[in-house]
Amino acid sequence: MIPQRPFYRLIGLQVMEAKDGTALVMLDATPDNANSRGEVHGGAIATMLDAALANAARSVLSEGAATATVSLSVNYLSPGASRLTARGRVVRKGRSLISAEASVEDASGHAVAQAIGTLRVILSKA
Repeated sequence: MIPQRPFYRLIGLQVMEAKDGTALVMLDATPDNANSRGEVHGGAIATMLDAALANAARSVLSEGAATATVSLSVNYLSPGASRLTARGRVVRKGRSLISAEASVEDASGHAVAQAIGTLRVILSKA
């Protein structure tokens, strides 16, 4: 069971899978996450990408370790106005930093956005 963080619940984001350096995140287009044109707000899409990166990264860490996003570069490719799916993937895991990439597609499989990111590894003190 993947824990659904409070902010994810607030915007309707669902982490469907996180294992072996990959993650799958979903978000339905709703009036609550829409921009002024009725499309999914760019901030919600950026959050999806960040969640996909972070969950992919956490899936390769030991129990109790966490991550913090250090950098996130987002390219918006087309509007998202349906159920959106983000897929994240670890590109390289180091001792203190993880590089990852993610992409978002709409329900028809059209590319909506892509991102690359760097996450800091935070080891538990226990």
